[in-house]
Amino acid sequence: MTIETAMKLLEPIALGRVTLRNRLVMSPMSTNFAKDGFITDQMIAFYHERARGGIGLIFIEDGVVETPRGNHATNIVAIDRDDFIPMLRKLTATLHDCGAQVGIQLTHGGRRAGRISPRTGCLETTRGVMPVAPSAIAHPVTGHVVPRELTVEEIEELIGRFVEAGRRVVEAGFDVIALHCAHMYLLGQFLSPWANHRCDEYGGTLEKRTRFVLRIIQGIRETVGDQATIICRMNGAEPEGGNTPEEIQEIARRLEHAGVAGLHVSVGFGAPIKDPQFIPSVTPMRTPDMCIVGLAARIKAVVSVPVIAVNKIKDVRAAESVLQEGKADLIAMGRPLIADPEILQKARAGFAQRIRPCIYCCRGCVANIVERDAPLACSTNPRVGKEGEPPLERALRPKRVLVLGAGPAGMQAALTAAARGHKVWLIDVSEEGGGQLRLAAVPPGKHEITRFTDYLRAELAHAPILVEMGRTVTQEWLEEVKADAVVLATGSEPSIPPIPGLSRLPTVTARQVLSGPRIEGREVLVVGGGQVGTEVAEFLCEHGNTVTVVEMLAEIAADMPKIASLPLIMSLERHGVRIMTQARVRQLCEEGAWIECNGRQELLRAEIVVWAVGAQPRCIEIEDVIRKEVSEVYAIGDRAKPGGILEAVRDGYEVGMKL
Repeated sequence: MTIETAMKLLEPIALGRVTLRNRLVMSPMSTNFAKDGFITDQMIAFYHERARGGIGLIFIEDGVVETPRGNHATNIVAIDRDDFIPMLRKLTATLHDCGAQVGIQLTHGGRRAGRISPRTGCLETTRGVMPVAPSAIAHPVTGHVVPRELTVEEIEELIGRFVEAGRRVVEAGFDVIALHCAHMYLLGQFLSPWANHRCDEYGGTLEKRTRFVLRIIQGIRETVGDQATIICRMNGAEPEGGNTPEEIQEIARRLEHAGVAGLHVSVGFGAPIKDPQFIPSVTPMRTPDMCIVGLAARIKAVVSVPVIAVNKIKDVRAAESVLQEGKADLIAMGRPLIADPEILQKARAGFAQRIRPCIYCCRGCVANIVERDAPLACSTNPRVGKEGEPPLERALRPKRVLVLGAGPAGMQAALTAAARGHKVWLIDVSEEGGGQLRLAAVPPGKHEITRFTDYLRAELAHAPILVEMGRTVTQEWLEEVKADAVVLATGSEPSIPPIPGLSRLPTVTARQVLSGPRIEGREVLVVGGGQVGTEVAEFLCEHGNTVTVVEMLAEIAADMPKIASLPLIMSLERHGVRIMTQARVRQLCEEGAWIECNGRQELLRAEIVVWAVGAQPRCIEIEDVIRKEVSEVYAIGDRAKPGGILEAVRDGYEVGMKL
């Protein structure tokens, strides 16, 4: 696909006082690159690489107007003191030099800030300070405390904090101020009867619920005048008990009347709930493409200011279709621009296949931030967080590099090594390559992974790499190649524990279930309730099997991001899967398996057992010869330590940079 010059996505558009060079917007996303509330050079390098990609408007992550009480994460960008301005100004100047307009989203966590750390039992986000909200109602996600209800005097003070933050935004050189009224942060909490049960001037009727936000808009406009464009991010839908679709449209009209120059339509509140109709603000892989574009269209129908659509609009073709159909005026992408900051440039040049895709796994971009307090990362782009480092410098001494294994780790290692000028052979015993990526894409809702496999194969086709599939490396061939370095990316093999009675019942591994003949209409016991076991259980259910999952831990799918695991668990419940946690298989017999759970033993009837209890690195016969004959030998990916796509791709990149 080549971008034509007439494409609407490439057209400039006025957003209040600023004109954007095109209609692509980078959504604000937390990175954990800040330090003590300050912008860092690492963060500037991250956004600079996206600005060089040609994006029209870049929103950096949220600016918190009251720390620590308003923190929405443990490592935030703060904007509640003037001493934060110099580094913010350095960031805006850097992005302006690339031709991008720059925005920041002002926010306050409200009740969402009241998260209890499962490790310490303390309020981690607010550093021990009690969170506040319009009403004393806890955020409906496990682990949040009941906040303290704000007094009218405190509300007036918070209005002043938002206005002062708006002044700082202008002084720091930002072009656009966004007020975060979505995702059930404090402003959204005031707007919604789902969170606002007040009976005073700031709650009750829709007019009173909007007063807090409208007074902030008025205050910022009076303070900064026409020095910045103000827009609002708002929810386009809410759960039962929240604003109705008609009330949401009325809120949009009131925001426009108050003087906002645009509306960014989102949904949810950053975490899933057990409601199959509810869409979280960050959607996992199984969510349909362009899942909330219709909400943006519904807002666009009642306002005249530009409307921004967002959420799983994953490529340029999809973005263009939304614009051409008149459902929105601008397109916001978040995770796709983490995966590949050069989306526009590559599509314009006709290299759509070479756009590194986001696979919506939520591991490096969501779980790292929300669950691990780790820096932003990406399963498909290993350079995230390393943008300030030299990009693929040529090696001082080119080497002959042999990469064994064409899974994600091996393919990335080969690509990185070749880009640095090494002569590279990529060898795999299979005819297809792809490693575990092929099987990972088989369970329901996992098709996005195929896009990454296709991308890696397309990159290999463009690289100066000798790729040989279906080859087994022999000592003679190794001596012929005379490799200076060998990268072992031979993957892993499933583990099967030494349970008594293994021969008395048919048993297979999860990999065999996904790659072999279909199991249909059987009573199946899946041993292991991590990601592999639960995804295989769902796969088996869709082929008419009756499934029980046995897991040693207290919860299933514990190795998955929560935002991805809950929809999977709800699917298992709909299929009627029996889930036994804190349980162990003690013995197999002809009738099934003896399970120990809570100190009691039970005979669980089953016709076949599926093992999903982990993996171990796979060694090859010639490995001892390789280590004896070659001076540089590296083990990466599952061959070093079984993990996921993120770890495999990162290992491949890092070894390629090391060679």
